[in-house]
Amino acid sequence: MTLVRPLLLLPLVLAAVLLPGSGQAADPVLHGTVGPGFSITMTNASGIKVTRVLPGAYSIQVRDLSAEHSFHLTGPGVDKFTDIAGTGDVTWNVTLVDGTYTFLCDAHPGTMRGTLKVGVAPPPTPKLSGKVGPGKTISLKTAAGAAVKSLAAGTYGLAVRDATRADNFHVLGKGVNKKTGVKFKGSVTWTVAFKAGSYTVRSDATKRLRRTFRVR
Repeated sequence: MTLVRPLLLLPLVLAAVLLPGSGQAADPVLHGTVGPGFSITMTNASGIKVTRVLPGAYSIQVRDLSAEHSFHLTGPGVDKFTDIAGTGDVTWNVTLVDGTYTFLCDAHPGTMRGTLKVGVAPPPTPKLSGKVGPGKTISLKTAAGAAVKSLAAGTYGLAVRDATRADNFHVLGKGVNKKTGVKFKGSVTWTVAFKAGSYTVRSDATKRLRRTFRVR
């Protein structure tokens, strides 16, 4: 993820912790390029593709290198574009606010498009792993490999490996009812929102295969 913010708005304490190669940059200039060929990009001053920036005032330097394409930027408070038939360079001074902006070619909007998110990125989703089989075993573990007995309420990514065609992996509780098929064998990933309460991980084919945990 590339994070960009104007120099005048970047706190010194943040600047002190930015590491070279981290993908973050304190630069108020963004570069939009369309063409040659069927390409459209948004980059920072170092030529790194930008997917997210912080809110603020930016200069967007656009290079339109093709008479068959345009560069069109839209989003909250912004609607700027070059002509399809024209080429050349243009600079737009814009204020970007929290939300999602889209840049695309008006002649080929289905294939030549990208998005730029503005705002602080949400924290990463915590990961859990579930497994059933081989044999009569079932487990739910944290990313560190510890058996789950208690969790904080929230949204988790749950990667399940079902290694048997004799049992399934079924997690259920308040607002959650996710399961693999008993005859299924393979891997699935679910996004699960756990709320305060008691939850069960079990096999629907073997009653003794079950674990419980609490969400606080």
